[in-house]
Amino acid sequence: MSRPVHVAERGAAPAWLAHRPGAAVTTVSVWLRAGSRHERPGVEGGTHLLEHILMQVPSAGGERVIDLLEDLGGEANAITSREHLVLYARVPSEEAAAALDILARALAEPELSAPVLEAERKVVQEELRLAAADPLDVVHDIFFGLAYPGHPLGRPVGGTIEEVGRLELDALRDHHRRFLGSAGVVVCGGADPDDLLRVLDKGPLAALPPWQESDPGEPPAWGGGREALRLNADTTGVVLGGPAAAYRDPLRHRWPVLMELLAGASSALLTEELRNRRGLCYELWPMVAPYRDAGTWRVFLATAPEHLDEVVGRATELLAEPRWTEAEVTRAARRAAGLLRLEAEQSLEEVLLYGKHALVAGTPHWTLADELAAIEAVRGPGLAEIPGPLAVATAGGA
Repeated sequence: MSRPVHVAERGAAPAWLAHRPGAAVTTVSVWLRAGSRHERPGVEGGTHLLEHILMQVPSAGGERVIDLLEDLGGEANAITSREHLVLYARVPSEEAAAALDILARALAEPELSAPVLEAERKVVQEELRLAAADPLDVVHDIFFGLAYPGHPLGRPVGGTIEEVGRLELDALRDHHRRFLGSAGVVVCGGADPDDLLRVLDKGPLAALPPWQESDPGEPPAWGGGREALRLNADTTGVVLGGPAAAYRDPLRHRWPVLMELLAGASSALLTEELRNRRGLCYELWPMVAPYRDAGTWRVFLATAPEHLDEVVGRATELLAEPRWTEAEVTRAARRAAGLLRLEAEQSLEEVLLYGKHALVAGTPHWTLADELAAIEAVRGPGLAEIPGPLAVATAGGA
């Protein structure tokens, strides 16, 4: 685990440099603290499309951003979520400063042109088409629509094929400019922090205006209920879930522990019953998604269409009256913290953790060590009930 250094804004985007002395690989990332929930009418799906474009735009020398990063001997990609956009590259540590400069210029000074827009529009529409036909993928969009009906958090992150088809270049440029001041940087690995600071001080991120985050307003109301999407498939995706804690909620550390108790460990409540005892599913996993002002927990599983009613019925019964001993909670807390520690061994995963908690959530003094200690300290009281009402989404056959 690295020792993070929070770099003050110094007229630039805030940055976290997590140094791993001697590490051969460094992950470099640049962020916007805005995602699909911040899209105005007419720009739905624009953040995800922008993510694609920013990695494909030509640099000043004519090469595409993605090609420049791959030429450094690394790999690069991007992520769009409901509350952030991140461009990242994993490169040999000696190339980290160059990678940071490339990504910073891609984020701050992109040449958003019609040819790149049209090419990536088709790519994104194909991505959405494939997702809509996959019951194990589209079921999550159905779940969020149930969770936050009528709220931007409930919309598909990538928008729809039709929405992406309507996006115009000027609207995309406006969307980019609107949130450019929300940029931030997170780096983790063996790169020399002084080299990275020099890039930040002289690069385009240093000239960005200070970010003034607007008041998000009232937290979104939780929905719930059940919805099914019929698809011609021999598998059905199922997602069950409910409301959870926001990033800054002091009780949020309970949720990783609860997920271990529900479906994380091989002896977890739903895993033991639905997989081990009844043999109704093979793939089954839990997830917690915190946001600035809300949060969700959910359990995903895949089953045969003829088992759908049995799976949902039995899972609902178990979730209504969960029971576990203090010893089980203690083991789950230890395992939840251990898994997070193992995850953070990868520089990319540590970058994503610091980006979400320290940058996006607005808790600059967040550390992985504090997070691990808080999770390990969770005990039984407060885990006796699972917040609802449940949202149950299914997609596929039956």
